[in-house]
Amino acid sequence: MSEDPRDDPRWQQVRAAASRPVPTPPGLVERVLRSVGGVRGGHTTAPLDLPSSGGKTQVSERALVLMTRSLAAEIGRELGGVHVSAVALEEDVLQVLVTIRFGVEAGVAELLRHRVGAALSGQLGSAPPTINVHVVDVHPD
Repeated sequence: MSEDPRDDPRWQQVRAAASRPVPTPPGLVERVLRSVGGVRGGHTTAPLDLPSSGGKTQVSERALVLMTRSLAAEIGRELGGVHVSAVALEEDVLQVLVTIRFGVEAGVAELLRHRVGAALSGQLGSAPPTINVHVVDVHPD
């Protein structure tokens, strides 16, 4: 049986970082609520026009966010130790928030970003909007 990662002395660094108060970034609550409302169908936005070889591909914000979340979750499971917490489209940029298991290198965010972009390109038939992947938390198992 493997040792509990919370007993690892390096976990103290995570606890120290977690104990520091971090102010909520301006506008974050509104953006999250807007994103949740959009996914649940609470509001509609104009479709996004994505350039493609045939001219343009139109996709709704809701469909794009749901597709991104689904693909990111699947790829995160394949990578191991990566859980998608939230996905939102903010100022034409897909923001993917993830938590990672303790011991998984934070560099996995870049790999996830690359793979999600490739998967979205395949699904949409065009390049997706810019994708940012943010590691927002670390969990022990």
